[in-house]
Amino acid sequence: MMIMTEFKEPGGTDRKSVILSDAERRNLRRKLRETVGIAQDVLHPRNQMKLLVDKGKAEATRIAGSATRLARKNAPIIGAVGLGALLFAARRPISKWISTRRQGRSKPPVGE
Repeated sequence: MMIMTEFKEPGGTDRKSVILSDAERRNLRRKLRETVGIAQDVLHPRNQMKLLVDKGKAEATRIAGSATRLARKNAPIIGAVGLGALLFAARRPISKWISTRRQGRSKPPVGE
């Protein structure tokens, strides 16, 4: 008489290991889908443009802030240079105005 014992095929698996490997496979598939979803969201052209615009805004804000700080720090120098440029540009009209004022005082009135 043959006694029935639990028979395992060579290389075969029992029910518990199949359930565990199936659960692990489902978990890995879920993680992969999440990762693919995140990658699709990040690589979407709309999101890429938004990221690029945000970086541009941040860079422009940083540059504007540093330029403002520099202008405030050097305000007297900038004012003096501006005044010098204004006087240089207006030197002929100023010179003409001064010469007409001098001529008016030194010449006697025409009717006398």
